[in-house]
Amino acid sequence: MSTAASIRLIASAGREVVSVRSERSLDHAASDAIIAAYGVLRRWLGVPDEQWIPARAKELIPHLMAVTGPRPRVPTKAELDRIRYTPITAGFAPIAELSRQIANRRGLAADVDASGETKGILLDVAELWEMYVLSILRKAATPLSVKHGTRERDASKKLLWSDINGHGLGTLIPDAILYARNDIQGVADAKYKSLHPSANAPNGPQREDLYQMAAYLGRFAPLDGKAAWGLLAYPDDPSRPTVAPAEQHSPWSLDQGKKVVFTSLPHDAARATEKLRGLISQLSAEPKYFASA
Repeated sequence: MSTAASIRLIASAGREVVSVRSERSLDHAASDAIIAAYGVLRRWLGVPDEQWIPARAKELIPHLMAVTGPRPRVPTKAELDRIRYTPITAGFAPIAELSRQIANRRGLAADVDASGETKGILLDVAELWEMYVLSILRKAATPLSVKHGTRERDASKKLLWSDINGHGLGTLIPDAILYARNDIQGVADAKYKSLHPSANAPNGPQREDLYQMAAYLGRFAPLDGKAAWGLLAYPDDPSRPTVAPAEQHSPWSLDQGKKVVFTSLPHDAARATEKLRGLISQLSAEPKYFASA
């Protein structure tokens, strides 16, 4: 309502009032890019319950999707460049462009500006691999349940406890802990590195990874006194089609009947799920499996 203009009309004996109406609407090009990227990432990651997406983004997605629909057309770069952002919304410009690239399944290359400065985006590929392995585990481990060690506070335990004040030292957070009801059955860790022997790791697995898994199995044990098993998952290396010795000679024995298996997983989710399902089935079977392995 324009108060000043209405007062002038009333003073002139007029019976009209002046009203001004404005509406806010989402820019479809930016919204289309974000929702299109969301759909691609959701299919790629396959993580249930949208655990990979921040809480605030999870709230906004339905509002954006109500405008764009579930499968919007990916806008062109020119369409995004024509958007007039306000000072408050200017921060969405790089998000919209990044979303467009993701939706088009393009890699993210660094850009060099006129001053010679390089601008780029860093992605934690190791974390992406961890999320991929976790999603595959949840499909392959049925009827076992899988808890993400990083997100489950109850899954964290200390390696050492002080006899003086009871404080813990050395937090242990496996990538995944597998349960049969409330009883731990196994521990899994995703390693985005090569399983094949190298100059730095002549046997394949790195020494710190072995110590880490030994510590996990020392702290995360079934309530019935049986031995838990450990699984270390590495990415397949297409340039090295042979089976790495550590995987070929699995399972490996620790003390008190604990077993560790090394495996390389393909990037095809269906094949990876099938491979993990077979391994978990064997690991959960009777000890006679290990005696003949």
